[in-house]
Amino acid sequence: MQDVADLAVIGGGAAGLACAAAACRAGLDVVVLERTDRCGNKLAVTGGGKGNFTHAESPRAMAGRFDCDPRLIMPLLRKFPYQNIIQFFSSLGIEARIDGDGCVWPRGTDASGIRDALLREIATSGGSVKTGSRVTGLEPGWRIRMADGSTAARNVCLATGGASYPRTGSTGDGLALCRSLGLKTVDWFPALASLKTKDDLSELAGVTQPRVDMTLLVAGDEPRVADGHFIFAHAHVSGSSVLNLCGYAARGLAAGKTVVLRVNWVPDRRASDLADEFAAGRTKHPKKQLGTFLGAFVARRLAVRLCAMAGVPAERILAELTRAEQESIVRQLASTEFLIVGTEPMDRATVTGGGVSLDEVDLKTMRARRFPGLYFAGEVLDVWAETGGYNLHFAWATGIMAAESVAAGLGHDPNRPEQFGHVPASA
Repeated sequence: MQDVADLAVIGGGAAGLACAAAACRAGLDVVVLERTDRCGNKLAVTGGGKGNFTHAESPRAMAGRFDCDPRLIMPLLRKFPYQNIIQFFSSLGIEARIDGDGCVWPRGTDASGIRDALLREIATSGGSVKTGSRVTGLEPGWRIRMADGSTAARNVCLATGGASYPRTGSTGDGLALCRSLGLKTVDWFPALASLKTKDDLSELAGVTQPRVDMTLLVAGDEPRVADGHFIFAHAHVSGSSVLNLCGYAARGLAAGKTVVLRVNWVPDRRASDLADEFAAGRTKHPKKQLGTFLGAFVARRLAVRLCAMAGVPAERILAELTRAEQESIVRQLASTEFLIVGTEPMDRATVTGGGVSLDEVDLKTMRARRFPGLYFAGEVLDVWAETGGYNLHFAWATGIMAAESVAAGLGHDPNRPEQFGHVPASA
């Protein structure tokens, strides 16, 4: 007779490995079913391969980074503040380093080291990892159909990820499994990706600005704001500031709405400050060309483009600049607008939006509301966050929460201090 695992984790990415490691520690019989030939492929490239795995921020502040009602996610984040996640990985031999921006990195190792530590924990705790196992169907009970046979488990955690970086195994298959059960889902869309402008900006490729303030204007929606660095690529605009607004732009475009990106290139200066600097420039360097003068605020190539957008020749000397021309230039520095017509392709997105509707899930336990024994973790859920370690934090928290819930349901004690190291959370 075939052995029936306590928990089958479908997907060997960040959320699935965290779920499996935590469940193994709780004494459960666990099997991980991973469709590729190696677990954690996408995890291994996180943060440029360096592995920004959470963010040093309070649960309340972190909740505001997610694309959902903060009240929905607060209980999960209060139970798993960043200190809890750091302690969990410390118990796996991964120590943390917090940088000046609050990003948390593994000390002395990288993203691959995080993956390997999770896999070691699963192996040493008696879990099983089966690679090359593509799941094709689920039957409540739980019978798991695979391309080369089937298996059974008392509980299932779906941690199949999103649809970005398909070469790493994130092909979006989890949505088909969920739809076969009649679960409510939202189609995938790029949530963290570069944006495509209507105007050709290819002459600016390679130009970067270290910090800008941005506002995304989607017709009929509340404006969205972000700050961070900005990059001109050959066919897109990118950078952390752009990525953090992409999901809202993608949804607006899908709905046929007009989407405009407004950029303030000089967020540390008010209009009056700029007027004073122009006045000082005319006094000290009256023969200086406008394009050269603007190089003190933005990259030279961008300065020339802004002059063109303002309708003022970049060769105009400051002494001959009219008041109207100066006002036009100041408006461009503080409020350049780009019409957005698309995003990078889904397979190039860092994170995808869409997935299983949160209406189907109890986020306090990660249980499916309508299917006993079914749990969810990570990017397969219809929620995403900004860059900076938040999406991985969600993967760990949901994976461990699912493991604890399964353990409690089977009569195991999921909260022994030596297992997960829970830390009381402040707001």
